[in-house]
Amino acid sequence: MIILGGSASNGLDILLSKVIGADLTKIETTKFPDGEMKVKVPELNDENVVVVQSTYSPQEKNLFELLLTCHELSRRKAKITAVIPYLAYARQNRSFTSGEAVSVDMVLDMLHAAGVRRLITVNPHKSDALAYFKGKAGIVDASKTLARAVMGQLDEPFVLAPDKGGLNLAKNAASVIKCEYTHIEKIRDNYGNVSIKKAHGGGFKGKDVIIFDDVISTGGTIALAARYAYAEGATSVCAAAVHLLMADEAYNRMKTVGVVKLFGANTIPFEKAEIADISSDIAEFIDHEKKEYD
Repeated sequence: MIILGGSASNGLDILLSKVIGADLTKIETTKFPDGEMKVKVPELNDENVVVVQSTYSPQEKNLFELLLTCHELSRRKAKITAVIPYLAYARQNRSFTSGEAVSVDMVLDMLHAAGVRRLITVNPHKSDALAYFKGKAGIVDASKTLARAVMGQLDEPFVLAPDKGGLNLAKNAASVIKCEYTHIEKIRDNYGNVSIKKAHGGGFKGKDVIIFDDVISTGGTIALAARYAYAEGATSVCAAAVHLLMADEAYNRMKTVGVVKLFGANTIPFEKAEIADISSDIAEFIDHEKKEYD
């Protein structure tokens, strides 16, 4: 088995090769004069290839690089496992309004058409979205590893999910940190404005609240939850998310409302957070595939 790292692997290709004990090589990317991408895949001495490429911003560039790489490997009859720590377009798993394209099934179809038969990703926003994939798919849950990065840094920890959908993530984190957890209920008015109705169980007074989520994009949800926690008597508020997209001034938005520290996994690069390495979590899935090959 060979680990083949893409330009958006964020160092996980190197870490995975060390954990697994597999050889590592890199693809080469350049551009033609007209701006089109050129991908060169080196000669490999093993047909079992694990391609590591995240698809954070710029999503189209990183995704197309992955597709070109896998297509070339498929032409060589390689057995391809794609490790995509952050899978772009996975949040659009249905049409929310009439006429909206469902992006995740198209992305997964393209990956399969490019030759990917095994896909591993980390905490997609909707796990059932991977049902569209025609090959074998595995989901890595990084919540407990992320929680271990938080352990010992808070005096009176209390885990908060920003909505009911994040309750399982919060539960897993709280089981590691060994503290209480709850979620908040949001309401939306006729104009699309969001506010918090209540928190279900537990009190925040005197607590160091840590808001756990799968993705932080604009930071608006985290900011809303942080303001609520402080209003209910929290001593401090931190935030943790597996994927730190951090778009549209998200970091400043959260700092403004008093989020004192940010934690994330190394699926996406972000320098202003404390980062938890999830390479061992991913390696467990790859090791299973390696045994199948052997």
